[in-house]
Formats: sequence, C-alpha cells, structure tokens
Amino acid sequence: MATFKTVPIASILVGERARPIDEDHAAAIAASMMDRGLINPLTVRSTPAANGGKTPLTLVAGGHRLRAAELNGWEEIDVIVVSADAVEAQLIELSENIYRNELTPLDRALFVLKFREMYEEKFGKIARGGDRKSKDHGDPLIFAPGRQLSERVQERLGFSEASFKRVNRIGQKITPALRAAVRGTPAENDQKELLKLAKLPADDQARVAAGLREGADLKTIWGWLKPKAEPDAATLQDEIFRKMVALIEKADDETLARIVEHIGEKRDLGFLEAAE
Repeated sequence: MATFKTVPIASILVGERARPIDEDHAAAIAASMMDRGLINPLTVRSTPAANGGKTPLTLVAGGHRLRAAELNGWEEIDVIVVSADAVEAQLIELSENIYRNELTPLDRALFVLKFREMYEEKFGKIARGGDRKSKDHGDPLIFAPGRQLSERVQERLGFSEASFKRVNRIGQKITPALRAAVRGTPAENDQKELLKLAKLPADDQARVAAGLREGADLKTIWGWLKPKAEPDAATLQDEIFRKMVALIEKADDETLARIVEHIGEKRDLGFLEAAE
C-alpha cells in the first residue's frame, strides 16, 4: 500500500545511498523543478524511530530530486510513502537507478548485479528454472521470482536477453580492483571494452588495474597483455646461428679451440646415439 503526502524536507532521513549525489546533476534538476515543479514525487518509507523520531521518514528513491529541492530552498516536498523494509527499500532504489539513461555501462552493470544480490538476500538464491521459494512478493515489476526477475528487468530496461547477459557479465566478471581503476577512464563508458576486460583471468585483470593506476591507457595495456608469437623452428635456428656467430667473432684462439672440441664431442655423441 502506498500513500501520497506533502511532508517537511527536514522529516526525511537520507541514509547510505547506492548512488552518490552528483551536485551538477542536482543543480540541473533544481533549475527544472523551479520552472515546472516536482513532476515525480520522492519515494520514502516510514521509520518512526529514526534519528530519535526527528526523521520519521527515510528516503527510498529520489536523492537528486531531494537535493534539488534543498538547493531551491524548499521546506516541503511531495512524497509517496511505501510499505517496505530496509532490503525492499534498497531494491526499489536500485530498480529506479537501473532505468536511468545517464548511467555509465559500468554503473548499470553494477546496479543490476546489486539488485540481484539484494533480491537473493531477501528471497533466496535464484536458480535455473526459477526460485524454489517462489511466491507473490508484491510489485511484480520488482519482486518477480526466479527467472521472471531477469525477464522483468529486461522488460523495464528495454534490454534484449543478449544485452541483459552482457550487462550481467560485466557486473559479475570484472574484479572490484579493476572496477575502481576503470572509474574516470574512457572504458567506463565503453561496453565493448568492459566486455573484453570481463573475459580476462583475474591475474591479467590485476595487471590492467595496476597499469591504469599508473596512468597507462588501455591501448598500451592491451599491448602488454598480447601474447608474443612463438618463432617457428627455422626462425629459431636462424636466431641461434646469428647469436653464435656474434659470440665467435669475440672469442680468442683458445676459446675457439674449446668450441671446436665441444662441437666434435656433440657430433660423436650424435653418431653413437644414432647407432644404438
């Protein structure tokens, strides 16, 4: 059940958020809200005891809109009060953020991953063929069980199944250290690069992360990771001959005599092995 209200901004507690506030984005929203008002109310939940009763409502979704209202000097704001516990509130927040167009491919992947983790924490592990604890969890667009969960997220995002799998691959396969290193680089906004990084084994991901932290660009780092082709047998022998000639030219008569003796021994040994 949800209730629409107008409440004092001071009565809303802002806890730890999945997505930090971008002040520039909040300022842009503030300008729009000044002209057109608040189009979409905030989503909050009832927490009567929070902060000693001073903030009986806790923000669920709409952090940038709330910050915009503060920038505009508003004292009250429209909200929808939903019945949700802390985990359900995080699921609602994540579901809203996933659908934001301004998210980078990296952030969208992490939000989808976090959404699944929070869902499983509350309702049980999602397995192939569906959630064994499947039941009606309320809003079917948020709390769909098992395989339906991914289908609903795909529907809301406008993703194809293949696109949804790519987002999941980025979120699940890129290590936390590499995620942090990618922040602020062009790769954060490049899904193709993120998918390439997701395919790397953990050791190579650690090398990429270290390179990015040192200021190298990904193009250079890919060059480091590219395996060197093994020379064919003929090329290898040519290289051996070239190096031997270079060394022989530096050898004195005594060393040359030792080399000739060694070659003779190797040749005689070869004859003996062939005869056996």
